[in-house]
Amino acid sequence: LDARAGLAPASWPGRLIATVFAAATVALSAWTLPRQSALINIGVLAAASALWLGLAWIMAPHDAVFGLSSPLLANAFLLAAGVPYAWQLSQRQSRRLLDTLRQYVADAVVDELLRNNLADPLKPSHCDVTTLIADMQGYTSHVAALPLEQAAELTRAFLDCLTGPVLASRGTLDKFTGDGLVAFWGAPLPVADHADQALDAAEAIQAGMLQFNAARARQGLAPVRVRIGIESGRAMAGDFGSAARSIYTAVGDSVNVASRLETAARDLPHDVIIGPGTAALCRRHPLRHIGELTLRGKEHPTTLYTLVSRAPEEGVT
Repeated sequence: LDARAGLAPASWPGRLIATVFAAATVALSAWTLPRQSALINIGVLAAASALWLGLAWIMAPHDAVFGLSSPLLANAFLLAAGVPYAWQLSQRQSRRLLDTLRQYVADAVVDELLRNNLADPLKPSHCDVTTLIADMQGYTSHVAALPLEQAAELTRAFLDCLTGPVLASRGTLDKFTGDGLVAFWGAPLPVADHADQALDAAEAIQAGMLQFNAARARQGLAPVRVRIGIESGRAMAGDFGSAARSIYTAVGDSVNVASRLETAARDLPHDVIIGPGTAALCRRHPLRHIGELTLRGKEHPTTLYTLVSRAPEEGVT
């Protein structure tokens, strides 16, 4: 009657508007679901539903057969299917982060990182660390005459002797260097006794090498010597690299000094060479002063120490 009398509001294409609105909501959700948390996505859908109800209130007088259910049903579907999908993506990302962390650090450290609820534990930051660098002396001579399978087995067994103590003492495995490794303590989780933890690992490595060489002696094989350099100091630790590949590592002068100390052990009758930074921080390990040496790249001599538990004559030369 209003239409015949010319009193009805102008006609609007309600079905088309509802379709466009639902499509816009789906497009917006497709962008937010992989990028935002489940809570934010729920808020987006709730806001879209409230906006549609307000728009429907305005549109209803302009369309005699107007129905408001279609966009709401679309939002309900997105809520039922899209939000669980976003949660699944978040869980997958968390598992990927945890798997990456477990390649570097012990499980106990990962669990503590989760309890601390750190947003990005791999983000580069400055921290105090103790670096341990271990290497097999004379690796080339040991494997030169061996078949490929035996050379690979020797390398794996030697690296097992190094890796186990590092992870058991809550260290972070930086990388393998072919016949050795680089590890550090104090990142990604700061610890007060990182120097002592590194020395714990060094002692355990030495004990493991004694058993390793005893087994080789029973087979009539030559003993293997491990060289270890340890130093503490300020470093920058974090996930570094390119878009193609990255690694969690520590860089700094103390890391370089640890490398120089490991190299210096080649000409010294001690398997473990400890720098002054670690000597100043350790509390649980008695150390012995063994002299001074000007390391490559240094202008002044560096004071050297070793563990008291490893006398010179005990080292394998």
